[in-house]
Amino acid sequence: MKKGLLKWLGLFMSAALVLGCTGCGSSSAPAGNGNEAPSAEAPAAEPEDNGTPVEEGDAQTSGEKVTITLWSQFSDPNSTDGNYVAFYNALESIKTDMPGVEVVHEGTESESYKVKLKTAMAGNELPDVFFNWGAGTMKPYVDAGLVLPLDEYMTDDIKSRILGGTLDNFIFDGNTYGYPYSVAVASLYVNTELFEQNNVKVPETYAELLEAVDAFKSAGITPISLGEKDLWPGLMIYGIHAIRMAGATDFNAALNGTASFNTPELVEAAKLVQELAARGGFGESAMGTSEDDAVAAFKQGKAAMMFMGSWLNGDCEADDAAVKGKINVIKFPAVDGGKGTEDEFHGGSGETFLVSSGTEYPAEAAAVAQYICEKMSKDQYLAGSGMPAWEADMGNTSDVNRLSQEIASLTADATGYVYWLDSLTGGAKADTIMDEIAKLIDGSVTPEDFCINLQTLNE
Repeated sequence: MKKGLLKWLGLFMSAALVLGCTGCGSSSAPAGNGNEAPSAEAPAAEPEDNGTPVEEGDAQTSGEKVTITLWSQFSDPNSTDGNYVAFYNALESIKTDMPGVEVVHEGTESESYKVKLKTAMAGNELPDVFFNWGAGTMKPYVDAGLVLPLDEYMTDDIKSRILGGTLDNFIFDGNTYGYPYSVAVASLYVNTELFEQNNVKVPETYAELLEAVDAFKSAGITPISLGEKDLWPGLMIYGIHAIRMAGATDFNAALNGTASFNTPELVEAAKLVQELAARGGFGESAMGTSEDDAVAAFKQGKAAMMFMGSWLNGDCEADDAAVKGKINVIKFPAVDGGKGTEDEFHGGSGETFLVSSGTEYPAEAAAVAQYICEKMSKDQYLAGSGMPAWEADMGNTSDVNRLSQEIASLTADATGYVYWLDSLTGGAKADTIMDEIAKLIDGSVTPEDFCINLQTLNE
């Protein structure tokens, strides 16, 4: 993440805290079909609360309603995850704000959604608009000509509302393919009630983290909830250890192929993860536990800690959560001898909605993608699932998820970010990294061989 975003994050998050505290005084496939976008600019679809009416696009001049197909990983309209809440808010409000468009949505659970996208990509059967991740995950779609550049539809007014640096993971060869909607950050979530009941110190150092793991294991409590059956949660556990040992700059270089994975620092990071698993840090069945079950266990107070992205905020503060009001977020501790610091974070801006290059209605599809991203940007923040990527009047933020406000405080002085490893690398490279981390956690590969295996991806 570039300095512009880092600087903004510090300023925004500090401001969010001030506002919040003030309120508290009284969260490879074949190319597309070649359809070209019309030369006229698409309408800028505005969120419902800014008072700007949404105009009809060129394809709607006849008065006919345009149908836009939309796929997402937001499969549960009843989820308390802030991103889900924000998405379904946008899906509902678009009916009023864009009356000339009918959005037909299909939601698919995260891991199944990835398979669905790969199948659709191979058969060139993508919907008009679809959720996807940026960076390496998006690149194959760009290389295959399957997604539409949005520069033609990005008016100066739209650009002025997008916060600096948040487009970085959506730009390839000078063209922009997606709008941002959030900045998500991973933190260590701790159940303060369990820490107090078991007389365990909330860790400020890595040594204290290990002491906490041992104490909770002895008490029969899962120290760190991890759903490694889904593989991607292990990316986060290894990712933060690699950031702490190698530092954000060097780890980013290894991930983008300009430096080696086979370094003493990254070998040590792998050793720490494997040792943490071996001493029972993730409980007895992490490899057989899904992410949904891991989150459920944490919500029910059955685990002391969880390292996860800020989308967990909504779950922790949900009315049905046994841990509501009992969770705090802290920085993942620094490691003695590591190059990284506590002010380097795992996360950034990288989720978006892409427009298929084969859509019959490029202007309307681009407007739908822009509307959803801008509307979600505000609502996911207010729902407590990350920092916004668009400027907006947030109003009174005193009711914003308190964990979001804690994360704002933690990251106010951030000095570096490493985005989610699967999104940064994408495709087969991401799959290999996930598989190797799973082997690291279950003990079937040595830390040394783990790093050698990852380095083959850069050769």
